[in-house]
Amino acid sequence: MSAPNRQPDKPRATGPVELAFRVVTGLVGVSLVSWMVGICIEIGGSFVFWKGQGIRHAQSVVHQDLGYIAAAPRSLLVTDTVGFSLKVAQYVRWPYEKLGVLRLYQAMHSPTASVPVAAPQAKGNEKALANAKQFTWFIARQLSEWLVISMFVAQDVVLRLCVAAFAMPAFALACLMGLIDGLVRRDLRRWTGGRESSFLYHHAKNYTHWALTGGFALYLSWPFGTFNPAYMVLVFTILVAISLSTTVAAFKKYA
Repeated sequence: MSAPNRQPDKPRATGPVELAFRVVTGLVGVSLVSWMVGICIEIGGSFVFWKGQGIRHAQSVVHQDLGYIAAAPRSLLVTDTVGFSLKVAQYVRWPYEKLGVLRLYQAMHSPTASVPVAAPQAKGNEKALANAKQFTWFIARQLSEWLVISMFVAQDVVLRLCVAAFAMPAFALACLMGLIDGLVRRDLRRWTGGRESSFLYHHAKNYTHWALTGGFALYLSWPFGTFNPAYMVLVFTILVAISLSTTVAAFKKYA
């Protein structure tokens, strides 16, 4: 006897709770990856692009983002964007203060900080111990600088998250326009006998996902100043709207 034909399993529908959980975990994951990539870029750039600046470059990027936020002091979601952003940045600074990272940095980089050196008459074990202390001091000094850089990068990430949150009404409006435009184009294709393209549909769907994840991660970890992050939000909002419009327009010809 031939085995009965087995019907393919239907994909399980995603409920609202699971969808919200995926969105939150995805946002947290993208933010953490952007934070770590930003730290690597800042530390690597301190040896290549902005030599000798130490923490000043990362600090300047934070101040520039605060300046861009101050240029738009109100939003549909928050009445005082500057005060809200400063409060969020202070929340990021709080654990570094409590753990003593900032005090360590100030102690290691103060003008009165002295490098442990071996005494001229030291010999043998005493000289080796002094050299080990000197090496440890330089390592602690460098690590304190990198930890403070990580704090400024974290502040920059949350500030750009704030900018994205402030622009959420415009993003939702652009997505709505893309959805409506796609539905209109889909109806025109249905009633004029147009041919559907699964190739176009799947590629437009993938581009939408890339613009929402890769583009957002690039926006969060962008290390160079003199560039308003709101412009990058605008660019990827337009890309998402176009991709969404194309995806909806290429969706099932007969539904």
